[in-house]
Amino acid sequence: MSQEKVRQLTGVMASIFSHIGHIPKEEVKKISGLGENEFNEAYEKAAGIGDRILKTEGNKMDAFVEHFAKEVDEYFRHYGGKMPE
Repeated sequence: MSQEKVRQLTGVMASIFSHIGHIPKEEVKKISGLGENEFNEAYEKAAGIGDRILKTEGNKMDAFVEHFAKEVDEYFRHYGGKMPE
Protein backbone atom coordinates (compact mmCIF):
# COMPACT_ATOMS: atom_id res chain seq x y z
CA MET A 1 0.00 0.00 0.00
CA SER A 2 2.73 2.52 0.83
CA GLN A 3 4.41 1.89 -2.55
CA GLU A 4 1.18 2.85 -4.28
CA LYS A 5 0.97 6.06 -2.23
CA VAL A 6 4.52 6.95 -3.25
CA ARG A 7 3.65 6.28 -6.90
CA GLN A 8 0.61 8.55 -6.58
CA LEU A 9 2.66 11.36 -5.06
CA THR A 10 5.32 10.91 -7.73
CA GLY A 11 2.61 11.05 -10.38
CA VAL A 12 1.18 14.26 -8.96
CA MET A 13 4.59 15.91 -8.62
CA ALA A 14 5.74 14.95 -12.11
CA SER A 15 2.37 15.93 -13.55
CA ILE A 16 2.72 19.42 -12.11
CA PHE A 17 5.84 19.83 -14.22
CA SER A 18 3.92 18.57 -17.23
CA HIS A 19 1.12 21.08 -16.68
CA ILE A 20 3.53 23.99 -16.47
CA GLY A 21 5.29 22.85 -19.64
CA HIS A 22 8.53 21.19 -18.55
CA ILE A 23 7.95 17.50 -19.36
CA PRO A 24 5.62 15.64 -21.77
CA LYS A 25 2.60 13.83 -20.32
CA GLU A 26 3.77 10.48 -21.75
CA GLU A 27 7.06 10.74 -19.85
CA VAL A 28 5.22 11.61 -16.65
CA LYS A 29 3.13 8.45 -16.97
CA LYS A 30 6.31 6.37 -17.27
CA ILE A 31 7.91 8.11 -14.30
CA SER A 32 4.88 7.53 -12.09
CA GLY A 33 4.50 3.82 -12.79
CA LEU A 34 0.74 4.21 -12.29
CA GLY A 35 -2.02 2.45 -14.18
CA GLU A 36 -4.25 4.43 -16.53
CA ASN A 37 -7.00 5.34 -14.02
CA GLU A 38 -4.62 6.15 -11.18
CA PHE A 39 -2.47 8.24 -13.50
CA ASN A 40 -5.48 10.21 -14.78
CA GLU A 41 -6.48 10.96 -11.17
CA ALA A 42 -2.97 12.18 -10.32
CA TYR A 43 -2.80 14.23 -13.52
CA GLU A 44 -6.12 15.90 -12.70
CA LYS A 45 -4.95 16.82 -9.20
CA ALA A 46 -1.77 18.24 -10.67
CA ALA A 47 -3.76 20.39 -13.10
CA GLY A 48 -5.26 22.35 -10.21
CA ILE A 49 -1.93 22.69 -8.45
CA GLY A 50 -0.22 23.77 -11.68
CA ASP A 51 -2.88 26.43 -12.28
CA ARG A 52 -2.46 27.81 -8.77
CA ILE A 53 1.33 27.92 -9.18
CA LEU A 54 1.13 29.75 -12.50
CA LYS A 55 -1.30 32.31 -11.05
CA THR A 56 0.99 33.01 -8.09
CA GLU A 57 2.68 36.37 -7.95
CA GLY A 58 6.25 36.27 -6.75
CA ASN A 59 8.23 33.13 -6.00
CA LYS A 60 6.68 30.21 -7.86
CA MET A 61 8.88 27.69 -6.04
CA ASP A 62 7.33 28.72 -2.74
CA ALA A 63 3.89 28.19 -4.28
CA PHE A 64 4.95 24.77 -5.59
CA VAL A 65 6.19 23.69 -2.17
CA GLU A 66 3.07 25.02 -0.42
CA HIS A 67 0.58 23.34 -2.75
CA PHE A 68 2.48 20.07 -3.07
CA ALA A 69 2.88 19.90 0.71
CA LYS A 70 -0.92 20.00 1.02
CA GLU A 71 -1.11 17.03 -1.32
CA VAL A 72 1.49 15.14 0.72
CA ASP A 73 -0.47 15.87 3.90
CA GLU A 74 -3.60 14.42 2.29
CA TYR A 75 -1.80 11.18 1.46
CA PHE A 76 -0.34 10.86 4.96
CA ARG A 77 -3.81 11.05 6.51
CA HIS A 78 -4.01 7.41 5.42
CA TYR A 79 -1.33 6.71 8.04
CA GLY A 80 -3.05 8.68 10.78
CA GLY A 81 -1.13 11.82 9.87
CA LYS A 82 2.24 10.19 10.52
CA MET A 83 5.06 9.11 8.29
CA PRO A 84 4.90 5.34 7.68
CA GLU A 85 7.48 3.33 9.55
